[in-house]
Amino acid sequence: MGLTLSHTSALSALRMLRADEVDVRCVDHGSIATPQTWVGKRWSMREFISDEWKWDRPSSKQPLHVMVANQQRRVRMQYINSHVCATQLPASSILWLDEHTTISSPVLLFIQMAEIFSVPELVLLGYELCGDFARSATNPFDGPVTDGITQATSVDELRHYMDSVDYVPGLVKARIAVQYVADHAVSAPEAVLATMYSLPPEESGYGMGPVSLNQRVDVSLDESTEDGQIGNARSRYPDILFSFAPLGINYDGEDHLDLRTLVRLAIQAVLSSDVDTEELTRNLLAKQEAIRAKYVDDIRRNRQLASKGRIVFPVTKEDLYEHNGLDNLTRQILSCAQEAFGIDIRKYVKVLDNTQMSRDRRALLASMLPSGRHQARTDRFSGYSKQK
Repeated sequence: MGLTLSHTSALSALRMLRADEVDVRCVDHGSIATPQTWVGKRWSMREFISDEWKWDRPSSKQPLHVMVANQQRRVRMQYINSHVCATQLPASSILWLDEHTTISSPVLLFIQMAEIFSVPELVLLGYELCGDFARSATNPFDGPVTDGITQATSVDELRHYMDSVDYVPGLVKARIAVQYVADHAVSAPEAVLATMYSLPPEESGYGMGPVSLNQRVDVSLDESTEDGQIGNARSRYPDILFSFAPLGINYDGEDHLDLRTLVRLAIQAVLSSDVDTEELTRNLLAKQEAIRAKYVDDIRRNRQLASKGRIVFPVTKEDLYEHNGLDNLTRQILSCAQEAFGIDIRKYVKVLDNTQMSRDRRALLASMLPSGRHQARTDRFSGYSKQK
């Protein structure tokens, strides 16, 4: 056997698998490998530049993390970090990838990453592992995100696993973080929003959890309602629903209405030759109709949910990136909770009004958004956010 990847190396491999739409729940279980070379007699870079190795290569910027059963089996090679796990692990702890590689399973990986991540970072990872998307293995925040894939695990599975293991490093923090994770995030922005609203104020969140994601809401009015007819859907699935009031949010991202394609088609139609004009015009009108249909469906969705006592606020990309944008939206949500449902919102408003907490929230939110991590680090070093 070759190596058992753990920690960040296992996370990278897991993201690669999920991006290839591999259902990791169907992958065979394995065991902690006894480290053994497959090219030379001693560990060297030759092992990792061979065609037999399909995963990350060890480097000074990105050491390879492996798990071994005892000190004697540590891999003696530069840029490989060996983590000794002498604890007897449940059978679901290790996944078999190929004849040279096993990795920590998602449930064990969540605990291992608690050794590295802060609680907010670990919660965000939890939403990814328990959701229907995967971040890029090489560039998690600015790289491409794969949507529409199978969950790697679930909140119940994480909790059950934690209850079945003896002490392993990271377990205490993992138990704290899993309290703020929910299943079924279908996109990275949903996970960011759910993290911000689930986390308590002391972790730079809004403390408005627990939340539920993409929960089915029956919006049919009568038995004659037909499935699939625009505006007459029997069910809606708000991105996030709060538990303290019948309120929720739907994230409408930059490409929600695909205006970029509409503009591109319009430019092509204007610049086209007479031969191509007719087809391009048809494509332009079809895209216009599709965008209009989507817009109309969004309006009807909001009305349907309101008719069932659920007020769902649309959230845009600008709400996440503008200064205090998410705070301002949250004030509107809380005002609705008070005015429409008589909810006592004083404890939430107190968090919003705290200047230092507001700075901490901005820094945390920026750290979770594409192209925002550099600014978040700058804010922390400038004293605008407490270190986690």
